[in-house]
Amino acid sequence: MPENETPQVTPSGAHQAMVETAPHNNQLSTYGPPSAFPGPMGPSPHDVIRGGIDASSLMNSLRRRWMLVLGMSLLLGAATATGLFLVLPESSSATAVYMVESKPVSLLDEKSQQSSKDFGIFKNTQLAWIKSQAVLTTALRDREINSLPMFRDQTDPVAWLSEELQVSFPNNGELLQITLEGSERPEDLKKVVEAVSRAYTQDVLFNERNIRKRPIQILKTNITKLDNQVSEKMKVYYSLAKDTGSSAAYDGGVDPQTRLLMHSVTELQKREAVLKSKLVDAAMKYRMIDEQIKDPSYLESRIDQALAGDPTVSQMQNEMMMYDAQIRMLQTTVKGGSSPDIRRLDRLRQNLSSQIAQYRQQMRAQLAGQNETEPDPYLKAAVTEFSVTRAMLDNELKQVQTEIQTIQEKLLDKAERNTDLMVRQAEIEQLKEVQRGIASKIQNLQVEMDAPERIRPIGADSTGAALAEIREHRNTLQRYLLSALGGLTVFGLTGFGIGYMEFLNRRLNGPDQVDEGLGIRVIGTLPSLAGRKALNPNHPVVAQLTESIDSVRTALMHESTSKRRRLVLVTSAGATEGRTTVASQLAASLARAGRRTLLIDGDMRRPALHTLFSTPLEDGLCEVLRGEAELKDAVRATAAEGLWLLPAGYCDPQAVQALAGDAAQALFQKMREDYDFVIIDGAPVLDMSDSLLFGQHCDGAILSVLRDVSSTPKIHKTAELLKSVGVRLIGSVVNGVPIKTDRRVTQLQKVTPKNGQRKLETADA
Repeated sequence: MPENETPQVTPSGAHQAMVETAPHNNQLSTYGPPSAFPGPMGPSPHDVIRGGIDASSLMNSLRRRWMLVLGMSLLLGAATATGLFLVLPESSSATAVYMVESKPVSLLDEKSQQSSKDFGIFKNTQLAWIKSQAVLTTALRDREINSLPMFRDQTDPVAWLSEELQVSFPNNGELLQITLEGSERPEDLKKVVEAVSRAYTQDVLFNERNIRKRPIQILKTNITKLDNQVSEKMKVYYSLAKDTGSSAAYDGGVDPQTRLLMHSVTELQKREAVLKSKLVDAAMKYRMIDEQIKDPSYLESRIDQALAGDPTVSQMQNEMMMYDAQIRMLQTTVKGGSSPDIRRLDRLRQNLSSQIAQYRQQMRAQLAGQNETEPDPYLKAAVTEFSVTRAMLDNELKQVQTEIQTIQEKLLDKAERNTDLMVRQAEIEQLKEVQRGIASKIQNLQVEMDAPERIRPIGADSTGAALAEIREHRNTLQRYLLSALGGLTVFGLTGFGIGYMEFLNRRLNGPDQVDEGLGIRVIGTLPSLAGRKALNPNHPVVAQLTESIDSVRTALMHESTSKRRRLVLVTSAGATEGRTTVASQLAASLARAGRRTLLIDGDMRRPALHTLFSTPLEDGLCEVLRGEAELKDAVRATAAEGLWLLPAGYCDPQAVQALAGDAAQALFQKMREDYDFVIIDGAPVLDMSDSLLFGQHCDGAILSVLRDVSSTPKIHKTAELLKSVGVRLIGSVVNGVPIKTDRRVTQLQKVTPKNGQRKLETADA
């Protein structure tokens, strides 16, 4: 076959190898001669040698360590998930529920309405009352409650309970829920919630009911005073009538004109009584507002409203909630529930709590000072309304009184003695009218007191407080989810950690890292051969290996037609990188192509080719270098036609020194004259200097690398080292590349050559 041979059948795998043998850029001359097939520039070696990890590198790292990754990730992930499931406490909860009407329940005034804003303020007030220090202190005053295990280690049980207690209106509705959740005994949680419910009922709900009773007491006091006034006036009236003997005037024995005047006086006095009753109502309303404003709870509600709209307080409360969440998270993971981080967060939370309390005290002092310097806006509005109403009623009352006085003067003119009796009679009727009005109001208020309460417990005990219901195993799903999430996280982190540690070795992932990443020309790729596959010559992978090495041979023969490439060194960066396989297969391929080929075992310190070809080790290259044997005697023929072997022989320092001498040059020149190609299976470049010495006598070098074994920094260092001593790098051969077997290659392997077929036909004849 001529030197520029081209295979007649080029399977797809071989064609791929031929494509890979073509150089990809003109700058490949850094490690070898300029290429006739320029291509695009590849990335710099820095990307492959010192670049960061990417998805492709990570997947290749995981592929190389998949058993370790799978085993360690499953082990650590399962251990983490199990540990989290055991560490996370199983929580229960106890909940007491109150029904809160959106507007006060009224039996008489059905038209009374309340805006949603007022109802929102009312709900916020109830939430603040339940978590107030007064209510919680009352709840914890019970010895059975404060001696529970959950309060033993708390320095401030009231503050702790205020933080843990959950009070809300679900879905912004009318149901008020008081909930305590934790890993404590469900019975203890129920006791605490019911204690808070009792304290809220006694200190807040009963107190509000007593406040609603105050108007009745005030009206009863006023009606008692009116009874006394009526009794006194009746005594005076009867005494005066008896003294004057004018009992007929009281009995109604008067003339029609006098009766008409008296009727007018009576009507005016009724009008006067109505006006006075309105004045009493206005004064009573003003007094009730004044007492309501003087109530400490009004100041607390104003403070709560002011703090609710203060962004500083809202920010501090959000920070406290964040610290609380961090403390609870750490307490679930720390044995004993205490650690320096927890104590530090607790101090920060206490500082914020103190700041909020101090801010609240300042707001209380500020509002108190405003009340001293200027009246309350609500009270001011009430005073203004009372003043306007009183002025109008006083003006109208004066007019009525003036008319009464005018009629009374007429009556005096008509009956000087009976006038005083009639006036006193009118005054008595007026007082009785006021009595009837107040009695009606008292009756209405008493009826309203019997109306259903606005806040009612759902399931009450003997004290009227709401009973708590227990709900166990609340966080079972959450425990499973957190455990699974933790296990998956550790699974992923373990896999990534092992993959990253493997990535740090910078092992070769594929031919593109050599060609495009390091800028070293790839002249061929060889498939991976397992032990059993290599022993079976009819295996398709063996056929693919032969086809792939033939493509390397073709590229080398193409190089040798235009350049001096007859004596070639096959080397690698380290051991076990396919160097001997490439050298032996390449030499056999050249021999099959009809080239006289000499294969030299250049790894003199650890020879292997004599074992591969089943020949003795002695009388080899080392003996020739020392002058103990002739080249023609040391070279041995092999079973392959056109292929000879020069074993390494027994190496010593003298043989290594002779390799660097002038005699070696003449020896290799002799080999060039006797053989078409000389292939040297050299030693690893980074392990020893033998390959560099061989390189001084060679026309070029082929770098053998092994996928998943060779290190890209070492490959780069090897290429630089060969360049530094003047060795031309022809290219590289990548071993262990997964190649899909081409059906055409396997079919060609089964075809019987024509000359062999003729021999079989002759034998049959």
